[in-house]
Amino acid sequence: MNKKLGLLLIFCASVFAACQNETESSTVNSVLSEESSSVATESEESVAKTIIFSSGVKDGITRGDKYNYFALEGTAEGFDQVTTLIEGTAIDYRETNNVWEFDYPYQGPGIETEITFTTDTSVSYGDTGIDLDDLAPESYVTITFMPNENPTITPPAFTVNEGEAQNFLSDDSGINELVTVTEIREIDGLEELNPLGAKLLEVEIQYVNNGNVDTYIAPNYFLALDGEGKSLPLRYTHFWLHTVAPGESFTEKAYFDLTSEGPYAIQFFDGAWIDSEEAGGTVNDL
Repeated sequence: MNKKLGLLLIFCASVFAACQNETESSTVNSVLSEESSSVATESEESVAKTIIFSSGVKDGITRGDKYNYFALEGTAEGFDQVTTLIEGTAIDYRETNNVWEFDYPYQGPGIETEITFTTDTSVSYGDTGIDLDDLAPESYVTITFMPNENPTITPPAFTVNEGEAQNFLSDDSGINELVTVTEIREIDGLEELNPLGAKLLEVEIQYVNNGNVDTYIAPNYFLALDGEGKSLPLRYTHFWLHTVAPGESFTEKAYFDLTSEGPYAIQFFDGAWIDSEEAGGTVNDL
C-alpha cells in the first residue's frame, strides 16, 4: 500500500467516525428531549386537583341547560368555598361546608367561555384582574362553557329603557333600592375589556340605597337585550361588586358586546332583586 492511499483511508475512517459520533449524539439528544418532555407531561398530569367534578362536565366541557344555566356537581374536600372566575373576575362563589357537593346553578354567558373554579383562599368574590399563574396549580380547574343557543327565556323581573327608574323594596329586610338606567349608548371597543368586536354597549347605572342596611350592586344583576330581545354578552373585566351603605349612591358603567342591532333595553336579572314596586319620583342624587 503506498503512502497516499494509506493517508486517504485514514482520512475516510476519521470522517466516518465523526459522522457516527454526531449521529449518536443527535440520537441521544433526541431521546433525552423526548424523555424530558415525557417527564414534564407526567409532572403536569400528576398535579392532584382539589376540585373533582362528579356531574355536569364531560371532557372538560359543560353545556348550558334549557335556560342556559350550567348546573355542576363536584367535591372539594377540606375547603370551605369554591369561587368562580371568568376573564380574571371572581363572579360567584359557593360555600362547601368542607365537602363541595351540590348543584351549581348559574346563568352562563351567551358565548363559548372558559370558566375557572378555584379553592384558592387568596381569591375573594368581586376581585378583578386575577392571574391564574398566581394561583396554586392544584387549586383550580378550568372548563369550557358551551351556551345553549336557543334557551327558554323566562319573563324578566323588570325591563327598563334609557332614563327609566325602578324601585326595589323589602320592609322585612330594610332594603330600599332605587335603580336608574341613566344612559345606553354604543361606543368603540375598549381594548382592556377584551371585546368580541369593534363596538360595545355602554350602560350607565345609578344606584341609590334609601334603606337602612348595606346593599350591593354588580353588573351581572342586569341583562342587556338587543332589538330582538336576545341577551348581549357581558364584559367581566370591569367593576364587579360594590357595597353601598345606607344613604349613599353609586354610579357606574356596565359593558356588553354588540352582536345585533337595537333598540336596546336593560333587564333586571330576576334572581338579584327582591319584592318591588314602581318608582314614582325622581332619583335621589345623594
